[in-house]
Parts: sequence; C-alpha cells; structure tokens
Amino acid sequence: MRRQIWTTIAILCLPGVAGAQVSGRPSNVLPAEAASALAASLDAAKRHPRHVWRDTPPLTGEGAVNAYVEIPRGERRKWEFEMRANARTVDRVMPAELGGYPVNYGFVPQTVFYDGDPFDVLVLGPPLPGGRLVRGVIVGVLLMEDENGTDSKVVVSPADAEGNPSHVLDAAERERIARFFRRYKRHEPDGFSKVSGWGSPDDGRAHVHTAHAFFLRCRDRRGGPCRIQP
Repeated sequence: MRRQIWTTIAILCLPGVAGAQVSGRPSNVLPAEAASALAASLDAAKRHPRHVWRDTPPLTGEGAVNAYVEIPRGERRKWEFEMRANARTVDRVMPAELGGYPVNYGFVPQTVFYDGDPFDVLVLGPPLPGGRLVRGVIVGVLLMEDENGTDSKVVVSPADAEGNPSHVLDAAERERIARFFRRYKRHEPDGFSKVSGWGSPDDGRAHVHTAHAFFLRCRDRRGGPCRIQP
C-alpha cells in the first residue's frame, strides 16, 4: 500500500529543483500502519482530560492553522511530542555540522499523516517558544519523502494586523529550508530525505483537510488501510 501511495505522489509531484512549485495534492488513502498508529495515539491520550493534539482544532474560524511548536528555529535538539505525556521530550541532538532547524517546526493538532504521526508544520519568522500554540496563514507546502514514505510539511506564517502573512515564502527562503531538509537525515544509518518541490497555499490547505479527515474517520481502522472521500 505504501508503494502505491509513493507512486501516486510521484505522478502528482514531478521531480524538479527544490525551489520549484509543483502540483502536490495528497492521496486519500491512509496506510494500515498509520491507521494503527492513530489508534495507539488516541489510546495514549486517554489519560488526559484535555490533550493538545487530540482536542485542539486544526483550523480557526478564520481559516488559519493552529500549529503546535515542537522545535524553535535555530534549535539543534530534536524535540518530539509524546502522546502519553501530552508534552515535548528531547529525542536526539542534531549534528553540529548540520546546524539548527532553519524554521520553527511542529505539528497541526487533530491530524495524522501517512507515517502515523501528526501532520508536520513549519512556521516562518523568528524563533518561537517550544510548546506554544500559534496561529498561521498557509503560504505553501514542502513536498517531501523519507524512509517512511510521504513526509510533506505545510508552511504557515503568523498574520499581521490585517490578517495577511507577516513573512514571505520567497525563493531564497524556500531554498534555505529545502537545503536543510535535503540533508537532515544523512547521519541516520537507515534514513533518507528527498525534497520534490513546493506546493501552493491551496495544496497546503488540501493537505491539512486530508490529514484532519484521516484523524476523524480512520481511528477505528486497525489492521487495514483507510480510504476517505477526496
């Protein structure tokens, strides 16, 4: 099933330079392993009457994305959200030669993606405190694959007083971010990462809606893939 998803994404996201914008609509099939991981995450969250990932809506009434910051920009420590603890924990430290994360990194609540983890979000701008929920306007999506399959990441910017993005995802910013994510798993024995290009804000919104639909509709699908209506 994962091979089928890779094929679908390969057709949708034709190879190009890391700064190029390409068509990138998500597949509507959640692999069996990811559906099982979703069920396990929901089980782990049951001990908390209020849980950041389980109980925070992914979108605001104005259409902005709620983003939970796991890793501040510039941080070399790889923080990851622990479902059972309802908090961040340090998973590892990135190599010094790689440097810190080039952008604030986290996840969109009430989502699950093809690897069984919440859908990744990149928040433009200066470093933000880890553990903070922020609202962002969708400005694009980084289209990626890693050793677990599709690993795309929606990109958002905090809004200005008029509700417009306060930071621009221009060509230089795209290349700076892509350069890091092309290399960030080279030190892992079984890891790899491939940047296929960039999708539009509409593509990013489609990814968020799909990942949220998986969260809502695939929680009882242990043992098999889950298909949602496109």
